[in-house]
Amino acid sequence: MRILIADDEIELLELLKLSLEENGWIIDTASDVNDVKYHLNAFHYQVILLDRTFHGIDRAQEIIQYAKTKNSQQAILVLSALSSIDDKVDGFEMGADDYLEKPFDIKELRARIIALSRRYTPTLLTLESYEIDPQSQSIRKEGSQISLSKNENALFFYLLSRNSVASRDEIMDALYDNPQNITPNTIDELVARLRRKLTPTIIKTIKTRGYVIEY
Repeated sequence: MRILIADDEIELLELLKLSLEENGWIIDTASDVNDVKYHLNAFHYQVILLDRTFHGIDRAQEIIQYAKTKNSQQAILVLSALSSIDDKVDGFEMGADDYLEKPFDIKELRARIIALSRRYTPTLLTLESYEIDPQSQSIRKEGSQISLSKNENALFFYLLSRNSVASRDEIMDALYDNPQNITPNTIDELVARLRRKLTPTIIKTIKTRGYVIEY
């Protein structure tokens, strides 16, 4: 699961990033509105953690509308010190899916993230002759589990979660901690291995743009 944390408190960003990465999630951070929009343009997120105010100005409605326009399946959890009932109602009316007041317990935050990701993820998908469970990230064919390597599995479910074309650079950023050390050929080889284990037509090549799984 890929998560974007948007907050102008740099120390909080770093603490949350370190804590949530322990779950094996990919965490991106943004500390100003332009940076938030850059990330929303570049990546697909299952969950966005969003502070309401940036440098003293409430920008939540602007960001929520932008995020939902880019991808309506991105769940948005507002994290804010604005904690009155009216504040929370305002957050939901802006389009937030959940609202958690600061300070919060990291265990509760993790639980809410998982609940939100489940809300937007189908229980099971059928794709060609495969039964896919996005929650457990498993693939079966005729009742038998398909065995994939860690990177093959990560690539498949990354493309599945996007349901849009992903460039080689985007895939490198999503799958590897140090994408600068990875070449585009590595991604092509990974796609080729995955196609050999699955039906080759599952992953489509979009010329000059990248790869996509459509469903």
